Amino acid sequence: MKLAPGETLSEKDTCAELGISRTPMREAVLRLAQEGLVNIVPSGGTFINKIVMKKVIEGHLVRSSLEMRTIRLAARNFDPVHERDLDLLIFRQHDAAKRRDVSEAFNVDNEFHRLLCRISGFPDIWQTIHNATGQLDRVRRRGFPKIGYFDEVIEEHVALSTAIKARDEDEAVTLLRRHLSGISAVIEYVVQTDADAISGKDHIALLNGLQDL
Repeated sequence: MKLAPGETLSEKDTCAELGISRTPMREAVLRLAQEGLVNIVPSGGTFINKIVMKKVIEGHLVRSSLEMRTIRLAARNFDPVHERDLDLLIFRQHDAAKRRDVSEAFNVDNEFHRLLCRISGFPDIWQTIHNATGQLDRVRRRGFPKIGYFDEVIEEHVALSTAIKARDEDEAVTLLRRHLSGISAVIEYVVQTDADAISGKDHIALLNGLQDL
């Protein structure tokens, strides 16, 4: 979300910024196009796509379906060796919230959920989730400026961490379901503050039907 929908993605400038050649850059752009994040116009350039609401909801469906299973395993299989990792991520989240650092808060949020997959014993599941949630992640990142959202995420992660350490499977599942359902408020916030960045807003109603599944 550092580049707004409709902006041109300059391959030349990005290669210079990242210190890479054109070949890996083109491969990356093709991957972004496959995920619906950019639109490649032959002989016309590459442009950042809008947030596609149906893809946001699709990503949420994939994420919630997989994480609701892995969180139970994380609580069941918790090993104290992971306690320090959990505590460190909570500390980093507090620090990011204090500085109102959206990028860091979003990155640590993802690291926390990746760690839960690792604790569950199935670390590769995170990559499956990550590959399916490009559009969802754009909404999640854009949601951090929402009033109270920094603190809300921290409180919910602390509660999840406590339940996992206690190996309380049912409590961990309940807390994660509540945590993931917060996406509705985030979507509403993004629609209100940046409606032009979103396409297919009529699909938002689909989300309500998924929350009870």
